[in-house]
Amino acid sequence: MTTPSSPLAQAPSLQTPTADLVGVGPTRAKQLADVGVCTLGDLLEYFPFRYQIERSECPIQELVGDQVQYARGEVIAVNYSPFPRKRFEATLEDPTGTLSLAWFNGAHMRGRIHPGEIVRVQGKVNFFRALPQMVQPSWEIIAPDTPLVGDDLVRSVYPATAKIKSMAIWKIMDANLAKGLALVPEWFEQSLLSRRMLLPRRDAYRAIHRPASEREAQLARRRLVYDELMLMQLALLLGKRLQTGDILAPEMKADRLLDERIRKRFPFELTQAQTHAVWEILRDMKLRAPMNRLLQGDVGSGKTVVALYAMLVAVANGFQSLILAPTEILAEQHKLTIGQMLHGSNVRVELVTHDAKKAGGADLKRDLANGKVHIAIGTQALLGEDVNFQRVGLVVVDEQHKLGVRQRGVLREKGLSPHYLIMTATPIPRTLALSYFADFAITTIRDLPPGRQPIKTHWFRQNESAMAYTLLKREVALGRQAFVVVPKVEEGGDVDLKSVQSHMEDLHAGVLSGLRVQMLHGQMKPEQKQQVMDQMRTGQIDVLVATTVVEVGVDVPNATVMLIENAEMFGLAQLHQLRGRVGRGRHASFCLLVGDPMNDSSRERLEAMVKLTSGFDIADVDLQLRGPGEFFGLRQHGLPQFKLADIAGELEMLQLTRQDATQLLERDPQLLSAGHRVLRDQLQRQFGDSLYLVPIR
Repeated sequence: MTTPSSPLAQAPSLQTPTADLVGVGPTRAKQLADVGVCTLGDLLEYFPFRYQIERSECPIQELVGDQVQYARGEVIAVNYSPFPRKRFEATLEDPTGTLSLAWFNGAHMRGRIHPGEIVRVQGKVNFFRALPQMVQPSWEIIAPDTPLVGDDLVRSVYPATAKIKSMAIWKIMDANLAKGLALVPEWFEQSLLSRRMLLPRRDAYRAIHRPASEREAQLARRRLVYDELMLMQLALLLGKRLQTGDILAPEMKADRLLDERIRKRFPFELTQAQTHAVWEILRDMKLRAPMNRLLQGDVGSGKTVVALYAMLVAVANGFQSLILAPTEILAEQHKLTIGQMLHGSNVRVELVTHDAKKAGGADLKRDLANGKVHIAIGTQALLGEDVNFQRVGLVVVDEQHKLGVRQRGVLREKGLSPHYLIMTATPIPRTLALSYFADFAITTIRDLPPGRQPIKTHWFRQNESAMAYTLLKREVALGRQAFVVVPKVEEGGDVDLKSVQSHMEDLHAGVLSGLRVQMLHGQMKPEQKQQVMDQMRTGQIDVLVATTVVEVGVDVPNATVMLIENAEMFGLAQLHQLRGRVGRGRHASFCLLVGDPMNDSSRERLEAMVKLTSGFDIADVDLQLRGPGEFFGLRQHGLPQFKLADIAGELEMLQLTRQDATQLLERDPQLLSAGHRVLRDQLQRQFGDSLYLVPIR
């Protein structure tokens, strides 16, 4: 009978502290807190990372020869003999008999098994002089009270630390699982569970911790992964409705005459893929609901031209357009490209960076506010408190992954509700498109414009770098230009990386002697960077040694070589972005990777770069190698951190949950029905007030 002083005298809840659980005192509670387990609910969601099959144990007297079997007993004797073969021996005893154990080359066993310890062993049984023995058995020291395995057992193995072992967690789970399971609510109706062949939620928690078989463990995981993904899909769909809600964006009009006028501004014909992208964007801009579209395409696929088309439609309808860029170099490149295309037109394009605001002063701010500036291109300076606009109809965000996600809120504070077009040259793998980017409509440009040259990628070890520079010098001798990218600006640190300053000096004095070599890095003043880039574009520099500041926004058609030092230090998406800085003219181009892999992952990245040319293929491999984190940046705030779901490999489940979440919200948009109360409460707990669900009265 439970007494008033016992730990669980109060009715347990999922918020019951671990210190009040059976088998957990203050010390164990601190050890559990170190792995994120502070309550009974946390304990239930501390899932095993693998399972081990423990076969039923056999009394020593009943062991059968030539079979692999399990046994346990007390160590009653040990012995070590250097000759022959450094043999370590131990003798186990149980109430039915004794078992001889032997390990050859077993010097390391000395001091690990001692008389008086209880040892569980697994191995092939032989008989010598009618006595059973195992040679080279697997073994583990166990506590005297460890339950005997009477039947084959699938034992959960939990993530452990030096202070709390997996078996200790297993025992705590065993003592408290039944109480926890009684508190697990069901989230979904039986009809949904039946249609998707899902275990009841309570059964899934029981089976993932104490499965009767490996198959049952798989079914349990499937149900709990479904729950994680379904919760995320519901949150994203609810969030998307809130983004639009009662907010109305400008309704844009476009006809054939406007289409012809805009196309005449381009020095080339739009490709079929670009034209299709334009129509998808215009279809959204004709609606009063704010467009929230992601325009993805490989490096050099012509996304900027598609975005410019949309901006000119906004201007033709009497609205301003903004381009938000992550760096000043990219903003300046957009200004140069768009300015050339619109030269001689009545469309006024201005650059708005911190320095540009200082230079333009009050005149630039006034013209932005009164609508005389039609297209404003800039960095975060565009969103400053001192910058106002007259009528913003379209905002283009370049490289969403590098530029945060708070712009919409800032613009709303300024009284603006424009359409949004986000451009990225890092294609989104399908699993991410269905999950973390589910609140975007996605337009994809898969084809490259005619005339884009293929880029041949080669990988050289550090001791082969002379071969890479020989190829680079050959291209320069033909009148081309080259980039050399290094990972950092200054010397120092434990890792031997090339720095811009020292590497440029070494190259200028050595292998590139006689060539015009200059450097570029992010710590230079804006006017210095602009001067260097102008010199590179006009052919006054043969080789530009730079950091990843040239990753985006640099367009030098005459550059045909991208040589990347310490390539093993870069991410796969970043390497592909750097590669895209060449191959923009009419000459064949090269990406030369110089580096020695530090591990299997860095080797696989370099091999993928040599083998793959498509950014879509690169994105899939990058997701597998590095996980989804690199793709998100600040987008991940407010989204769940999965405990079981592997977002890179859950495409089928993502599609199912997307369908089910959509159908569920069509029937019950605010989750007000009694059957969805628990689900609604869980969403509220996990996502807080960000969903603004209507309170239930």
